[in-house]
Amino acid sequence: EDPTGDFTKIDQMLPKKKGQKPEERAREMESALDWMRTHDVTPDDEEFIDEFEKLGSIPMTRRSPEDRKNETDDIMNWLRNGKSDSEDPTGDFTRIDQMLPKKKGQKPKDRAR
Repeated sequence: EDPTGDFTKIDQMLPKKKGQKPEERAREMESALDWMRTHDVTPDDEEFIDEFEKLGSIPMTRRSPEDRKNETDDIMNWLRNGKSDSEDPTGDFTRIDQMLPKKKGQKPKDRAR
């Protein structure tokens, strides 16, 4: 079902990969939709379409919903355990935690997201 036609438009814009499974295609389309929401554009935005068509292939990290949940769980454990270095071997959590402003009354789970 595609009441707005956005899925169809994005499917037509994204290059098809030989041997791509439907699940992989769905994740690719989900990533494109996430990017569009983040940048406040729609598939109908003419300026966006022109720029999008000029782009070549952009490497992206594919993360499944399970990967996202696991990462959130890892961040929660890091926060609960006093932000220990052993829970953050790459230092990514620490760097991001230092960059993000702390909000008054913010719960750890909300900060982890």
